[in-house]
This record gives sequence, structure tokens and C-alpha cells, in this order.
Amino acid sequence: MHDDDLGPPPPQAYEVTELEADDPRWMFELLGNPAFARVPPANYQALLERFMPRRVPAGTALVTQGEAGDYFYLLRRGHARVTRVSPTGVNVQLAEIGPGDCFGEEALLSGEPRNATVTLLEDGEVMSLSADDFHTLLRAPLVQELTPDAAVELLRQGAQLVDVREADEYRQGSIKGAINIPLFLLRRKLNEVDRRRPCIVFCDDGRRSATAAFLLMQRGYDARVLHGGIGNVKKTTTGANT
Repeated sequence: MHDDDLGPPPPQAYEVTELEADDPRWMFELLGNPAFARVPPANYQALLERFMPRRVPAGTALVTQGEAGDYFYLLRRGHARVTRVSPTGVNVQLAEIGPGDCFGEEALLSGEPRNATVTLLEDGEVMSLSADDFHTLLRAPLVQELTPDAAVELLRQGAQLVDVREADEYRQGSIKGAINIPLFLLRRKLNEVDRRRPCIVFCDDGRRSATAAFLLMQRGYDARVLHGGIGNVKKTTTGANT
């Protein structure tokens, strides 16, 4: 799901275990996630070899807001809390995640620092994938981009537009008909996105929207990214639709 940088784990904090070849259940957990239905079969073996297991004690911050992201994670065992410190210093709980949930992709997709902290509520186990392997084996086949013309055609077929920029950016102008759900609030406001319709997500340059599309696909949405972001289309006037 979000953020982290376990980096090379301290020996006292993590126990790195060998992945048993005869116990590939974690891979089935991963592929059972709707987002990964698009992963080419040729990538499965590489994922099996490159995901590394880590046992993590309760209270460990797997992902820390503000740090750079080097890994993508799948939570195999245990539950974790996702929190974010607001600009005013308030610690806000965004979500709780459990076995089968993914996190850490946001910083990898956007190139920005981790925007939340993920803390284990109990002893657990995660599977970690390096940034390079994530981009090669998962991002490339999963994040689909649309040209503006292709987006217009999909809108004619009933797709919806989601602007994942911050609220102040949205107020300065957006694409007509788009709803605004800032990226960091997306998990909490999924009910505002119609699961029955294709979803076209966009931001200013496409980086945050790639993250949003990845998150939506994990939850069974048909999400695409507007190539180049709003800079690739003409903005509407200030005070866009809400």
C-alpha cells in the first residue's frame, strides 16, 4: 500500500527467512489480488525468486512518513496501522491493513517521499520487493496509460474522472466533471469511486495518478492513468466541479 524503507533490516528487528520452495502460498495470495491479474505469467517465477520474507515484531514502523522508498511490500501475516502527520502536526489514522494487503508502492511510483507511516500492531511477516524489481515486474504491466483522445473515448463509454491532486490544486482548475480525491485520502474515500465504471485518474504530471491507479486496481477497480496528467489537456476555469 504505501510507504517505507526497511532498507537492510537491523538484525535485532527483523528475521530474514528462507522462502521455502514447497510453500508458494504467498504467491497465490499476491495473485489473488485483483490488481495482479494483469501480471504476465512469465513474471511469476521472477517474483517468486525476488520477493524476500521478513518477520517483524509488533510496534515496528515498516514505513515512515518523509523517508525515501526503496521497497514494495506484501503483508503476509499480522495487521498494521497506516497513519499520517498532518501539516498542523496532528497524527491521523488513515487505515488498518491485514494479510494480503500491499503497501510501499506510492513512493516508488511517484518518486516522492513516503507520505504515511505503517506500523505493525502485532508480530507479523512481510514480503519485500526492491524498487527496481517492482518497476520491471509489476509497474510496467499493471499501470496502463491513456492518451487524451483515448480518455475521451472511454468517457463516452461511461468512464469516470478522478483528480488526485491536493484540494488547492483542484480549485485552481481541473477537467470538467472530475471529482477530487487527494491521493493521501484515496483509501478512506473509495466509496466515492463507482466500482462498476472504468476510472481515469490524473494529477499534474502522471506520477501521483500512477500510484492512485495501482491502489484502485488492488481493490478491483478498472483504473487507467491519463498520460502526462492535466498538463496534457486544457484546464477548465477555477472552481471545478466538486
